[in-house]
Amino acid sequence: MIKLTPPDYSIVTPLVSKVPFNTLFARVVIDNKVNGQIFVDDSLHPTVSLIVHKYGMALLCGNAENDSFNDELVRFLKNTPSVELPAKYMLTYPERWEHKLASILGTELLQANDKGNSKMLTRDTSTSFLQTERINYQFKPSSPLINIDIPAPFTLKKIDSDIYEKIHEAQHSVVPEQFWNTAEDFLENGIGYALLYDNQIVSTSFSSFIVDDKLELGVETTETFRKKGYSIYAASALVSYCLTNRYEPVWACRRENVGSSRLAESLGFIQASYHPYYCMPSKIQNKN
Repeated sequence: MIKLTPPDYSIVTPLVSKVPFNTLFARVVIDNKVNGQIFVDDSLHPTVSLIVHKYGMALLCGNAENDSFNDELVRFLKNTPSVELPAKYMLTYPERWEHKLASILGTELLQANDKGNSKMLTRDTSTSFLQTERINYQFKPSSPLINIDIPAPFTLKKIDSDIYEKIHEAQHSVVPEQFWNTAEDFLENGIGYALLYDNQIVSTSFSSFIVDDKLELGVETTETFRKKGYSIYAASALVSYCLTNRYEPVWACRRENVGSSRLAESLGFIQASYHPYYCMPSKIQNKN
């Protein structure tokens, strides 16, 4: 595996352009909008690439038959101490990668069943990989978004510098900082909304990625307010922003994240495609 320098990231664009599903997290790295790492088999004419976003999302695409690359790939994915920016979750394309990873990972690979549960729960998940699915959604423009009134005493506010700090104080597991290089970068180039109660963050929805006319939504609710339906308020505000400003709203989640799926469908998204999704060792309990 050869690690590219940022000025050379665009060399993998032809490989990524062949991927038929949402790759916004990879594209912002290629465009040097967000920190990440890109690895290839050849620095001049790459046939395979691994693109890792700072959040830990990774895209593996291209030729699956380069044994030398694959050997180094497995060592990288196991998050050895020398790895500067480890991958946590990985999408692959083309389909051949599914068979190749099953072969080279062998018994270290757990398979999720249709309900998203591991078939081998007795295995040590700290050293095992989990293969599941990621669902990509499509927004139905023919379904008008219902204007949702904010119930008193809750308030909905656009994320500014003060709310940005409050989001971090709320100890959310999904926050703008993971998807943007700096607070200033997000506040200048991103967008988001927060539902508040008594000056506390209840739920947030923010742009994880913006590429061309596409905006991918990130949503998080503070633990004490979960499972009460509050996430729809900030999320619907962000979808409305997309429609007003001619962005296509983008949504994706791991199959096991039932709450995310229900929220997406309540906002007018429909399940469009399903793709192999790998969770690295020690990461399989997270439902992103």
